[in-house]
Amino acid sequence: MLLPILDTLRQRMSWSNAKTVLRQTGLDIGQGWQKTIKKLLNREDEIDVARLELWLVEHILCGEKFTKIYPMTDGDRERLHHFFSSLVVAQAPATEAYPAMLTQEVIDVAEQDFSVVRVESNEDGIGLVLSSIFAMKVREEIEFDEFEDPAEMRSKFDEIVGVKFRKVQLFHVIWVPHHRPQLEIRVDCLPGMPEAAIHAHHSRLREIINETGATHLTVPINLFPAVRAFYDDDEDGIVSEITFSTTTSAIKNEKMIKRSREKLDQRKETYHLGGKDALSTDIRLFRITVDWPKEEDGAIFVPSITLAATGPSGRGGSADPVISGAFVGNCIRAADYEFVIERLGRKAGLAEK
Repeated sequence: MLLPILDTLRQRMSWSNAKTVLRQTGLDIGQGWQKTIKKLLNREDEIDVARLELWLVEHILCGEKFTKIYPMTDGDRERLHHFFSSLVVAQAPATEAYPAMLTQEVIDVAEQDFSVVRVESNEDGIGLVLSSIFAMKVREEIEFDEFEDPAEMRSKFDEIVGVKFRKVQLFHVIWVPHHRPQLEIRVDCLPGMPEAAIHAHHSRLREIINETGATHLTVPINLFPAVRAFYDDDEDGIVSEITFSTTTSAIKNEKMIKRSREKLDQRKETYHLGGKDALSTDIRLFRITVDWPKEEDGAIFVPSITLAATGPSGRGGSADPVISGAFVGNCIRAADYEFVIERLGRKAGLAEK
């Protein structure tokens, strides 16, 4: 069972995050994925595969998700909890393989519709995990350690990415938190997944949960108010990217170059502050990315959130835009995801909804 778990981690996680998971489970790391997998398979009998599976499940629930949030009544929660708890999951190849992914040979001939593969519950909530197959261009990180001279490659590139077209397996989540009055639909987002496909997947997931009769979801909560709230609170996280319009009819996208261990905040960057001070009116933000670098147990965790509208104004050109969902990324653990959602809740006023 070890090889399928390692292969799934390889496909779902960046190498830097996977190294953190492997080290947290007490495993030795080789140079890049290929050498690491070979090294671990040689001592498979010594490895706690169940512990590694728990890390993988947390990533399936929380890693690289585009989340839309819906109001939920106490009655909704009770009905959904009963439905989830009593659901009998049908046996299928994806169910039997979970939490590992299907092999590529099976994925290539699998049906593309959504199917429930597991009901997961923990101290944060309960939810359905659904599998789907999607054909797309896949961007895969190539580790520097795969090259003959890793140091030279690191000096030339920030990252190296390979692109190929293939079918992939996704894990989506319909989640009912224990401690928040909102339901979350979390669409699995691989790098390079088209935005239209993300929203189409979400629409299908919303249909699935509405068909149960346990609730009726309509319009997700507008998260746009959180954009300005995150920007104004310069003590909360590190802003790595913002997009905004000005009264001089300009659209500006400003992004900090991420460098190892450096915590560079776009809100406090000299050029940004100088440009803003030169304007007679305030900027109109409509996109922001916030990172929260933190060190725990000798490892670095950097959960993040991106909130993005299509432009600085809504329909008609005067109203504020609408942001229907948030990309919650780089979450290795459920604790990382919950940390980000708690911050989002404060900034968007979700606790009062």
